[in-house]
Order: sequence, then structure tokens, then C-alpha cells
Amino acid sequence: MRNAHKLIDSVYLSMFTLGYKISTMTLPDILKKSLFLSLKIFGIGLIIGLVLLIIFWATTPSAYVIEKFEPSLSTEVYDRNGELVYTFYLQKREAIRFSEIPRNVINAFIAVEDKRFFEHNGIDVVRLIKSIAVDVVTLRPAQGASTITQQLARNMFLTPQKALIRKIKEMILAIKIERTFSKQEILERYLNIIYFGNGIYGIQTASKYFFGKDVRQTNLAEATLLAAVPKSPNLFSPIYNYESAITRQRTILKLMRDGGFITEQEYQEALNTQVKITPTTITPTGIIGAYFMDMVRNYVISRYGEDFLYKGGGKIYTTMDMDFQMKADSILPAMLDYIESSYKLKPAKKDYKNKKENPDSETPYLQGSLVTVDPNTGEILALVGGRDRSESEFNRVTQALRQPGSAFKPFVYLTALDNGYYGTDKVNDAPIVLYEGSENEWKPANFDGKYMGEITIRKALALSRNLATVDLALQVGPEAVASYARRCGFTTTIPPYPSVALGALSVSPYELTAAYCTIANYGKRVRPFFIKKIVNRAGIVLEENKPQSQQIFDSTTVYILINLMKSVFTEGTALPAITSYGWTRPAAGKTGTTNDFRDAWFIGFTPDLITTVWVGFDSVRTIFKNATGAGVALPIWTQYMKETLKDQPVKDFAVPSGIVFAETCDESGVLSTQNCPQTHIEPFRTGDEPHEFCKIHTPSPVQEKLRKLREVGGTKD
Repeated sequence: MRNAHKLIDSVYLSMFTLGYKISTMTLPDILKKSLFLSLKIFGIGLIIGLVLLIIFWATTPSAYVIEKFEPSLSTEVYDRNGELVYTFYLQKREAIRFSEIPRNVINAFIAVEDKRFFEHNGIDVVRLIKSIAVDVVTLRPAQGASTITQQLARNMFLTPQKALIRKIKEMILAIKIERTFSKQEILERYLNIIYFGNGIYGIQTASKYFFGKDVRQTNLAEATLLAAVPKSPNLFSPIYNYESAITRQRTILKLMRDGGFITEQEYQEALNTQVKITPTTITPTGIIGAYFMDMVRNYVISRYGEDFLYKGGGKIYTTMDMDFQMKADSILPAMLDYIESSYKLKPAKKDYKNKKENPDSETPYLQGSLVTVDPNTGEILALVGGRDRSESEFNRVTQALRQPGSAFKPFVYLTALDNGYYGTDKVNDAPIVLYEGSENEWKPANFDGKYMGEITIRKALALSRNLATVDLALQVGPEAVASYARRCGFTTTIPPYPSVALGALSVSPYELTAAYCTIANYGKRVRPFFIKKIVNRAGIVLEENKPQSQQIFDSTTVYILINLMKSVFTEGTALPAITSYGWTRPAAGKTGTTNDFRDAWFIGFTPDLITTVWVGFDSVRTIFKNATGAGVALPIWTQYMKETLKDQPVKDFAVPSGIVFAETCDESGVLSTQNCPQTHIEPFRTGDEPHEFCKIHTPSPVQEKLRKLREVGGTKD
């Protein structure tokens, strides 16, 4: 307490002393002292200001960083016809060069945002003083003074937060930007970086979003409407607040007229122009080819990283045919819905309760996949990896390993044909017991439980006779079958056992389709691919993929197999495609069904397209009793291929040189006579065709006598 009293006494004494000194000073002395004090305060303030300026200058990005800055750009994905399919982005932005930006767009932004843009060096001092005066009068920050360069600085490196420090940094950056870029470069960067709402950045993307057109096609009214939006993208959105946007647009038109950017006539015409807003989603709402895009995303990230995909502004050209893909996206789920409903399968997709909680997981309801490839090039044209990408990201084309069942049989027949067999040769469709290993007894059976005895190879393949196929595999050797399958393109280990003839191995639909391409392409193996070209934002090609092929088998051998596989449609397990589903084109293919009806397949091809359809449950359980490839997968294949090819000319498989045809008797295997009950026109390698006529179906004595009488009667005439 005593110390407090002493402090108070000391203060009173000091004040008294100061007052006494001032009272004894003359006016000139007081002015002199005041001036000295003011200079001292100003000097200290100046030093502090210079120190702060140096600090801010040093802590803001350098000219090098400014020059190297690249805004986040969208990466676009195109189909094989150059149609935009999808856009990967963090910010939806498509860059455009200054030389391509219409003059009206540039002038509209200058008129409303920074009319002295070409006169200042980053900071408009006149506008800044005016802004400060208005703020002082209104006692609040009522007027903005940021130039286009300052706005660019803010968008490049700062936040929109209103704070004195941010404003100082913004002005410093504006000066640096002006020293780094030309006025045209500043405008180009500014117009490509500004925000228009709805995740849209840059005038090119905004023009496509609002008007459905390239910014280069905009008229004066549209250009000024674009310039109206960035001040407040929500308030002046032409989609959500059309009247407010038009009011601001008219203000900008007046500014352009008053500033000499447009004439009175142009002003009046623009006022009378009705701006049509046609909101266009830059990326389709329902993703086209969602599983295809997953493959694109995974590939690009693995090769070039996430920044390139989501920020790089590159262009990815794929092998997808968007028309094919849209048909596949539509038909496969619809047909699976129909199958599920018709056979009352449980759980049904519509009852699935675990939706979207774990999209990586498999699903309990019926699934399917479809993939279409150009067998001549290996280009993947369409791919559907499941029924609903939002519920399961598991790609059943590339990731599901399933037994192909009878869909593997063509590789058995290819092995035989390449070793001298023909469609006229006989195989035995009869019971057989084999031992794979010392104790494993294997007793294959036919689907219908019946036996046909000796039948032609053509018939065995067309009707998918299991026992006949096993007999053929034993004749040529399971090891040879496994070897031929690998040469066709299988990468999965193929066990060299007799059971492999009936598809006792696990493969993905993708791998099976790749192997089938070797058949569809006349023995020429192709490498399936889905990326044609990747280009960065500068237009530099980072990679370009072209068809790669290698002739593995003689084309005559494979043509004979194709000809046999056509019988699957005309007289075999795929006959319902013609009789029930309206298929009319030449095609070859094979059905596939596995034990307990767990997998249903159909793989079919025309000269230019091969499509694989698989249907089953992820949990590898019975689809339903008698759910065969012909009954479940074939209808999907047929409907999809009919829609895909409906506008294409009908085309048959070309016959390679070295092939001759002969009409043969199914029973004898040699040239048929008019008495042979069942015949086929069979292809042979030149020199291997039969020359003898059937001796089994010779005419009876009565027929022979009648024939001679007709000949005699003809002579008399």
C-alpha cells in the first residue's frame, strides 16, 4: 500500500514538472519540439513499414514460382470417335489460350473489373484512394479496389478472406505478377482461373456449362453474362438467379458502351438478345462406362500419379465406343432384372439393404458382366463389370475368376484341327471313367445324361457334348490342349488333365475373351487394350498404344474352327438366338455352363466384334436349376449385339486362300450322294478334301431301276 502511494506521488510530480517546462517554453520551441517528435515517429513508422514490406516481399512467392504456377485443370476422357465421355477433376476447368478468347469476353471483364487494366502496374492507385475514401465515409469496407492482377494473385496463392495482411500480400503479388507476365498472359491466366459457381472454373468450362457451347461461339450478350457471374457466383448465377444475372449483365453492357468497347448499335442489339441458358453437365450424371472409367483411373494413376489425373488437364483417348457402352450399360442390368424377377431369385437387388456401405465388396444378388472387343485390333469397345457400380466396385470382367465350363471347348477342337482333324471326323460320345492322380476318379457326363455314340466333330461342338469332347481331348492329349490354350493368350496356369477339356480351371472373362480373339482373328493373337493415347496439357503425347498382333496359327486351321462354331448358332446350343430372339447375322460362338449351374456364359463373335457375357452369383452358388449359358447368357448377348449392329451391314466371315469346300455325308464323312440323309458343306485345306463318294447310302435296286428307266426315257425324247 505504501508503494502504491509512492507511485502516485511520482506520477503527480512528473506531470507537474512537464507542465512547468511547457509553460516556460516559447511557441517556436513548442513547434520545434513537435516537429522533431513527429519526424521521429514518422521515421520509426517508415522503418517498421520498410521492414514489414521486406518481410512480406520475401515471404510471398518468387517470380520463378509465379511463372511455374499451373492451375488445377480437368483431365478429359474421350471415346474412340473423339466424343467426351468423362472428366476427372478437383476443379472443373478447361484452359483456353488468349488468342482464342473472343474480344467481347475480354472487354466485358475489363469494363466491369478493371477499366484501367492496361494503364497500371498491378495496383490502380486512383481506384484505391477512392475506395479508401468511401470506406472511411461509410465506416465499413464498402468498395472493392482489387485489379484483375490482384484478383489473379488472390486466386493463385491466397484465400478470399478479408484481412489487412492478405490485402498487403495481394498487392505485393500483383506487382510481382506484372513484372513476370505480359498483360495478355495475365488476362489469359485470370480468365482461366476465376470461379463461376457449381465447381466450375474458367470461362471455357463456364460457357459450356451455362450455354452448352464453346466460349469462342458466344455472342456479346453471352459474353457480358459470363462477366456478370464471378463477382458473386451464387447471387448472379444465370441458372438460379436469372433476373439478377441479367440486371448485372445490362450494367456491364452500359459500362462497355460508355468505355468505348462497343457501339450504341451493338449495345442495343445485345440488350434485345435473349440469352438461352442450357445447363450442361460437364461430366454426365450417370457415368457412362463406370467400370471402364475405373480401369482408366487406375491405369493413369499407376503410370502418372493422382495429380496428373485430377489436376493435370490432360486428354485421355480410349478405345471405348460410347454408343456400344451405353447399350451395354442399359441392356445388361435390365436383362438381369428380368431374370431375377422371372425366377424369383433371392435376395433380389431391389431388396439389398447394404447399399453403398462397402462398394468394394461383392454382392449377394445375381450379377453379370459383359465385354466387347474388336478381335482384329484388340480394342476394348465396351465393358460392364457388374450390375451397379455404386453398390460394388468389384470388376467382374477383370477380377472375377470363374470356371468357363463348356466355353473352353473350342480350344480342344482347335488343337485337333491343327493336327489334321476335320469336322467330318468322328468322336465317341459314350461313358468314360478316368483317374486324375492315383485316387481321384472322374466320371464326366453329358448335360442330358444321354449318349449319342459316334458323332462328327461338328456335331459334338455344336451340341456341346461333354463326353465326345473328352474323347477328342484324350486323342490329341491334354498337354497339347493346355499348350494350344496358352498360345491363344491364356495366362492362367492350365492343368494338363482331361478335365480341362470341360473348363476345369478358373479364368476371368477378360482373359477368356482375349484367348477367343485369337480364334475370331484367324489365328492372329492380339493384345487387348483400352488406352489409345494420353496427352498432357501442353499437347505433348505421353504414350500412344497401337494394335499389336502375332500370327500364332495358320488361318486355314482357324477358319475351319470358325466354320464349326457357326453351327453352334445354326444347329446347336445357340439356336434359340435365331429361333427365339431374332438373330439373323452370320456369327460363331460357344455356350458355357458349369457344375450345379453356378456360371452361365456365352461368347460369340461376328467378323468385327466379339462379346462375352457371364452371369452368376459372386458367392459361387447355383443360379437356378437348369440355368444354362443358352438360357441365361445367350439372350443378353443377342439383345445387346442386335442393338449394337442394327445399323451395320451384314457381313460373313472371309474365306482364306487354301480352303476348299465339299458337301459330305455326316455318316460316312466323304462326298455325299443324293441319297445321303444328312449332309454338310465342310471346309478343307486344299488337297485334303475327299474324292470318294458315300458308299453307305447307295440307291436300292428299285431306285437304280427307276433311275435307268428315266435315263432311257430321256434318251428317247
